[in-house]
This record gives sequence, C-alpha cells and structure tokens, in this order.
Amino acid sequence: MDYNAIIQAIGSLGFPIVACCYLAWMHNDSEKRHSEERSKLTEAINNNTVILQIIKDKIGAGDK
Repeated sequence: MDYNAIIQAIGSLGFPIVACCYLAWMHNDSEKRHSEERSKLTEAINNNTVILQIIKDKIGAGDK
C-alpha cells in the first residue's frame, strides 16, 4: 500500500479506524507466524522425545 492510499484512507475514515484496522491486520499476521513456530517447536520436542526413548532403551539394555 502506498502513502497516498494511506493518507486518503485516514482522510476519509479517520485515524482511529485506520489504526485499528492496521493493528488487527498486524495481529492476525503475527498470530499466523507464531502458529508456524509452535508447530516447529512441537515437532522438535516430539523428535527429542523419540531420541531420548531410544537412548533410554539402549542404556537399559546394557544393564541386563
């Protein structure tokens, strides 16, 4: 979006409405990015859990 469109929107709608719309858009975008980050972290934790279980099994097998 260019500056002229922003200035025109502020002139016709008013600053508070334009600011609220922008903040809502930013919040939505941020929420999408955080959702992707949570998915990657969940996958990493699950992978680490599997590896730790394998290590535990190998250590336990050495005790027998």
